[in-house]
Amino acid sequence: MAQRRSLTTVQATLKALAYLAEHPEGVGAKEVARHLGKSLSAAYALLNSLVEAGFAVKGERGYRPLPGLPPKAPPLPYPLEEALEEVYLRTGERSYLLLLGPEGPRLRTRGRQGQPHPLGESFPPEWHALALGKVLLAFGPFPLPPLTPKTPFTLTDPEALEAELRRVRESGLAVEMEEYTLGVSGIAAPLFDPKGRLVGAIGVKVPTRRFPFAFPRLARALLEVAQVTSHLRPEAPVVRLPETPRPLESPAPLEAPEALRQGANLQAYAEAYRESLEDPGAFFGNFAREFFWFQPWQEAYEPEKRRWFSGGLTNAAFNALDRHLPERAQQVAFMVLDGEGQLSKWTYREVRELSARLAGLLQTLGVGMGDRVAMYLPTGLEAALTALASARIGAVHLALPLGLGPEALKERLLKSEARVLVATDLTFRRGQPIPLRPLVEEATRGLGLKVLWAPRGGSEFLERILEAKEAEAIPLPADHPLFFLHTSGSTGTPKGVLHGHGGYMVGVAWALRYLFDLKPGEVFHTTADLFWIVGHSFGLYAPLFLGGTSLLVEDRPDHPSPTAFYERMQGLGVNILLTSPYWLGVLRRHGEARPTPLRLVGSVGEVLHPELWRWVRENLAWPLDNWWQTELGAPALATPLSLPAKPGFVGVPLPGVEARVVDEKGHVLPPGAKGELVLLRTGPAAMVGLVGGVSPWQEGLYRTGDLAVMDEEGYFQILGRREEVIKVGEARLGTAEVEAIALTHPQVAEAAAIGLPGPEGEELVVFVVPRVKALPEELKPLLAEKLKAHLVKNLGPIPSPRVVFAERLPRTPSGKILRRLLKAEFLGQDPGGTSGLEE
Repeated sequence: MAQRRSLTTVQATLKALAYLAEHPEGVGAKEVARHLGKSLSAAYALLNSLVEAGFAVKGERGYRPLPGLPPKAPPLPYPLEEALEEVYLRTGERSYLLLLGPEGPRLRTRGRQGQPHPLGESFPPEWHALALGKVLLAFGPFPLPPLTPKTPFTLTDPEALEAELRRVRESGLAVEMEEYTLGVSGIAAPLFDPKGRLVGAIGVKVPTRRFPFAFPRLARALLEVAQVTSHLRPEAPVVRLPETPRPLESPAPLEAPEALRQGANLQAYAEAYRESLEDPGAFFGNFAREFFWFQPWQEAYEPEKRRWFSGGLTNAAFNALDRHLPERAQQVAFMVLDGEGQLSKWTYREVRELSARLAGLLQTLGVGMGDRVAMYLPTGLEAALTALASARIGAVHLALPLGLGPEALKERLLKSEARVLVATDLTFRRGQPIPLRPLVEEATRGLGLKVLWAPRGGSEFLERILEAKEAEAIPLPADHPLFFLHTSGSTGTPKGVLHGHGGYMVGVAWALRYLFDLKPGEVFHTTADLFWIVGHSFGLYAPLFLGGTSLLVEDRPDHPSPTAFYERMQGLGVNILLTSPYWLGVLRRHGEARPTPLRLVGSVGEVLHPELWRWVRENLAWPLDNWWQTELGAPALATPLSLPAKPGFVGVPLPGVEARVVDEKGHVLPPGAKGELVLLRTGPAAMVGLVGGVSPWQEGLYRTGDLAVMDEEGYFQILGRREEVIKVGEARLGTAEVEAIALTHPQVAEAAAIGLPGPEGEELVVFVVPRVKALPEELKPLLAEKLKAHLVKNLGPIPSPRVVFAERLPRTPSGKILRRLLKAEFLGQDPGGTSGLEE
């Protein structure tokens, strides 16, 4: 223990308060100085601190106590007085001493400013939400107060609270993380008299942001001080708690800012939606007339065949480029930031000429209409030109993820029956060069495949393009395949999806204008790589279809730092961003956002949880959550700007889409019931064919494979994949449902849920990336128990889950969590193909 002082600040303050209580008429600073044996300046400082703390008031006759102050503060027993001072001196944090007396618990504190609060301050009634209070409940025979929640993290379930109290008895410490007041964490230890009777507790409060780092130091200080002060630790009585209900809260609708609502391209959602279902051909046909058709369609929509624009001849590349030349020849089509940090800008005229000549070069290599052109290229100009060139001559482009190894690349090239591979020799990840030529050469060895190299560090590729003759755009049937794209493989083996020229063109352009609200002259950016569907639809094609400007970035969004992301948005004037919850979470963890021209931030690929939704709204721009799949080509569920948003709910069906929630037998479920999301109709951007997989269309329903729930107003909430349903006890939980709850805890940065086989159903395992990177080992068991209790509280009466801490979660480059890899690694099994894994 620290050496005792002649008169500590705490003692001097108590003595001054007692002196004031004895002289309610008022005393001067000189009298107090004489009484304390201190200087006049010290007396003034002490009295002014009492005024600031609300224990005294300064009047004409000097300083006097406020009404209600006890006539004289009772003295503390020496060990307890010294314990409070010792904890404060050792921790430097606000320290609390809780004393038990005939009138109940009373508090005394030692503040960081040296201003003590004397005995007499009432202890809050919500004992169960305080570390100090849990010490009393764990070691003292006290009646339980009403289990009212102070924050979303307060334990109000009797069994969970009893388990928490058992841990307090075992460890001798009670720990609270933001369970009484958000932003403040507490830790406390019991104090006993020589006969083993509980006399109180001693604790410390600290801001939550510092708590993980300070925990080992605080815990040691409290345990040592409590052990020295106490003489005996008694057996604790078992406290039985009454049952209390757990009300569920639904999200309150939030309207977009008035300027966004008033200027939205889609004003009357309800009317547009009704028209799209009554006559989808007329609805989308009116929009399709904005594009160039070499031959008009005979039937805008054939529902039996799910075919769009039958008989029409068009060309996606022609509509993306040639159609705009009379008005936009000098407008920038692409801004490209390559992996070396070099920015280039390419106009519509330049992109049209280069892609037309590259199309001619492909023809000289034997590529004809219907042939497949594979691309092993990073996001950038070369990939965009290859796709547009292939489309121009009716070839089908196939973008392959750069994460593929030689065997996986060879397998996909064989299955795709590609005639030509356009490949690069080098790419960059986080500024580091990654050679690709040896990998490509190994994968193509023995295939007899022509490889067109687009090497880095020179102009060889562009020079070869410019030597070729331009190819004319070929008129193509609306359902002629435009590209072949594999699904992400986040839930199983990737399958190939074919999208056509006409319907896809109309569908993605409609979504960009009426959902993402692109205006003339605006810049659009998606962080998705071009070899995923989001990159195809909204990095490459849709901005060009509408005559906009698209920003293409080769490296990761947060390279070289999240600050660079904000500088990029500001410097290049990006107005609309489409990204994933993963990258939004990266930005949030980085800290304070920077000003940007962004007015909308779209989120896709994973569930956008409410807390992250609110952060985006407060720090970036209005969030626009949307749900779709590779097979659909464009968003199917979202919340248009004219409708209020519900954080955690993706939104409503967009025009042309009819959605339901059904049970395992296909019966439609009422609002509030969990089931599989199915689509009765899809928009025109949907696929025209499938390679190597089972069609999602079964008995007239598009089976999405996703779990969902619909509320009374028709808003849908996505709960995870159907094959990822976890049967825990009597509950059936979606992975997204579990992860959404885990992410509401302030100590959790990322979360992924899986189910493991067990003797009685499945065991719920939640992988957690802590918000604090270097989480102390001493804190991990405590945090794990807190998370278990938090999950049980919000998920209902389920067996306690297992919490596993991880440094990172395996993801695809588009940000989707690869849960199957987590499960395989946890069980020590072969994970199978990992081609979709982010580096």
